[in-house]
Amino acid sequence: MMIGSLLKEYRLKQNKSQRKFIGSIVTQSYYSKVEKNISQITADNLIGLLQYNNISVQEFFR
Repeated sequence: MMIGSLLKEYRLKQNKSQRKFIGSIVTQSYYSKVEKNISQITADNLIGLLQYNNISVQEFFR
C-alpha cells in the first residue's frame, strides 16, 4: 500500500478531518495530494505527521 493511502487509513481510524490530522505541519492542499498518491511526502513531514497523531513509525509500516 502507498504511504498516502496508509495516512488516509490512519486518519479515518482516528475520525479526524484532514485539517485536524495535519495541524500546521503541511498545507491541506498538499496533504490532499499526498492522500491521493499524486504527491510524495518527505520523510520529515511524514515523521512529523506520525508524531503529531501519536502513531509510531513501526506501527505505521507494520
